Amino acid sequence: MTAFAHMSAKPEEIINMVGGAPVVIKLLEGTQGIGVVLGETETAAESMIQAFGGLRANILVQEFIKEAGGTDIRCLVIGDKVVAAMKRTGKEGDFRSNLHRGGSAKMVKITPEERSTAVRSAKIMGLNVAGVDLLRANHGPVVMEVNSSPGLEGVEAASGIDVAGKIIEYIEKNASPNKTRTRGKG
Repeated sequence: MTAFAHMSAKPEEIINMVGGAPVVIKLLEGTQGIGVVLGETETAAESMIQAFGGLRANILVQEFIKEAGGTDIRCLVIGDKVVAAMKRTGKEGDFRSNLHRGGSAKMVKITPEERSTAVRSAKIMGLNVAGVDLLRANHGPVVMEVNSSPGLEGVEAASGIDVAGKIIEYIEKNASPNKTRTRGKG
């Protein structure tokens, strides 16, 4: 469950929307795990939401999936396929699994349900290329984030797959002259 907030006068309502504390609070403008904090208690989460609100920051508040254990799965979706996947694990004591924050990555075999969830998530966002980050929750895969411009270095190293090459192949196969939605010059 995810909630979006900006300048909330009632942070407890946002926390309750996602199922109560603990919650993950993310700056919308953050990247590579920067601006992602864990509100372990309702009081701590309310204080963090108020602090971000005081900065006029847009935030996401998400349920904390404890059973994920600081591990997530990055699926690289191209078209209607997951072409590569990696399991990312955060450094000791960190709930964030970002490689830029000291996490590690290795190849992972994903389930058909995880594959379907990743592909549907990219499609819903209107993306032909996306990095979809999933958590393994007790009730099935949970989408944590969909990235329109995913980094490739980590997933290529972990999977041994030339993802950049697969993106180029996809573009070559699906590009048609005068069929873009881009307006203007450039």
